Amino acid sequence: MGAWSRRRKALTAGGVLVGIWLVVVGYLLVDASLALGDGAGSLRSVRRRATVSALVDPSTRDDVVAARGRFSHASSRLDNPLLGPLRLVPVVSRHLAAARRLAHASRDGASVADRSLSELGDLVEQPHSTGAQRIALLRDLGALARRASSRLERIDVGTDRSLVSSLGDAVGELSSQRDEASQGARRLDVVSRTLADILDGPEPYLLLGANNAEMRNDGGMFLSAATLGLDHGSLHLGTVRPTADTVLPAGSIAVPAELARNWSFLDAGRDLRNLGLTADFPQSARLAVANWAQVPGGARTAGVIVVDVDAIRSLLRVVGPVTAGGTRYTADNVREQLLREQYRRFAGDRAERRDQLGQVARVIFDRLQHGQWDVAELATQLSDAVQGRHLMVWSSDPKAERAWRSVGADGHLTDRSLSVALLNRGAEKLDSWIRTRADVRGAPDRSGRTRLTVTYRVTNGAPATGPAYLVGPNVTGLSAGDHRGFVVVHLPAGSSEITMTGARQFLAGHDGPTEVVGGDLVVRRGATATVTVTALLPSGRHDLVIEPSARIQHTEWVVEGHAYDLDRRRTVAVGS
Repeated sequence: MGAWSRRRKALTAGGVLVGIWLVVVGYLLVDASLALGDGAGSLRSVRRRATVSALVDPSTRDDVVAARGRFSHASSRLDNPLLGPLRLVPVVSRHLAAARRLAHASRDGASVADRSLSELGDLVEQPHSTGAQRIALLRDLGALARRASSRLERIDVGTDRSLVSSLGDAVGELSSQRDEASQGARRLDVVSRTLADILDGPEPYLLLGANNAEMRNDGGMFLSAATLGLDHGSLHLGTVRPTADTVLPAGSIAVPAELARNWSFLDAGRDLRNLGLTADFPQSARLAVANWAQVPGGARTAGVIVVDVDAIRSLLRVVGPVTAGGTRYTADNVREQLLREQYRRFAGDRAERRDQLGQVARVIFDRLQHGQWDVAELATQLSDAVQGRHLMVWSSDPKAERAWRSVGADGHLTDRSLSVALLNRGAEKLDSWIRTRADVRGAPDRSGRTRLTVTYRVTNGAPATGPAYLVGPNVTGLSAGDHRGFVVVHLPAGSSEITMTGARQFLAGHDGPTEVVGGDLVVRRGATATVTVTALLPSGRHDLVIEPSARIQHTEWVVEGHAYDLDRRRTVAVGS
């Protein structure tokens, strides 16, 4: 009886100890899970506001440090010796090891982020008033990015194979985030070094001013042009000339066969205003370089930089208000001034009106060249302008062009691109009053492929009065405020059975890596017109790259019922 009692007490005590151990194990695992969740939440908050200005803000680094602390806490919980017995259970041990690697990798990633943010904060405080200092800053930024990429690549996230879904998903997500961050750092390295080389000179670039009041396919019409000299980090802007004064004789520039076939009624190469017929900007850029080399007083250039009204707006946020031609321009009023007011103010003086974009750009470039400005804010604003296609850069040097392409700055299309544009053909400046919306949907076809439908709505909110140069009519058959345009839609390569209704179709063919269709459209003042394009996507194609329109007001995109507030390049899924 005594022996049984002792055994029962021992079993009871053992059971109590096991129970306590299970409670402690449960607590450690739950606490580690919560800490990982807290840390991940802090980093998601950082990624959502990951502009350069935000990254150098002390609060961002505070969030990263907090995340690292939570990941370290999770690591200590999962490394606790009390969890040792779990490593003897085959399936459980695999998941525990994966969780430990996840916590350690998260902690190490946050440490890399913290260190990089510290280095970035020091970097943006370096002097940058001289050309040599600006080049040195860019090269230092490239080196910082290389170090960050190397550190990230050394982090072992482990594999998500043979894990329960929640843990496997977490490992997969962290692995993707590490790879994305490392690739982003490598792109930053390449772009920084490329920009430093270009600023060092001596080859100049062609600077084109695009006005969104009169739209083309890849942005605003190119209404002004100048040679931008680059010399050891210094900028020298030549005479800004109206492109109406630089038209070459017919046939001066050879136009690629595909572009010439699609736009046979226009000689795109001779007139910079006729570029932008394709949304694939590198095609237009090559023609612009060839054109400018033949324009009297032009130059041979190594590439093209395009800035439109919103790019100027972004730069005004950096340099502050400027005065040009007696008018004060700010980030708040520049749209109204350059899209509308200049045409009212100089309605009877064509030469003065033409000079406004050039004058504003010149003052801004002078500020950038000689003034004190915030490096982080400039980087943030330029990045934002690139994402909206308001700033584009193309280089004839293959290495430099690869750098611009890698960050989407060259305005290229891909074989998955979907672009919808409304080209102004009314010879007026009504585009800032035109609202556009593109609804995109996909549905399975009997063949198993996806039938794509793009419904494009154009609403004309133009005024009935104003100078003819601003509101028209400048085309026979129209009244003041009426708008004539070409609706041009680029579709993924290999799309077939393409149809267009709602506009008089004049274009169907190939354009670079895409298929293209276009139609002539008149939208009366106060009216809404609808154009519908359908196409059968290639087999297996469900993902599309939506291309920004650079319109002001921007095109509203609705994909499978989901509306996007910003007109940015993004990958979306349809019909899946």
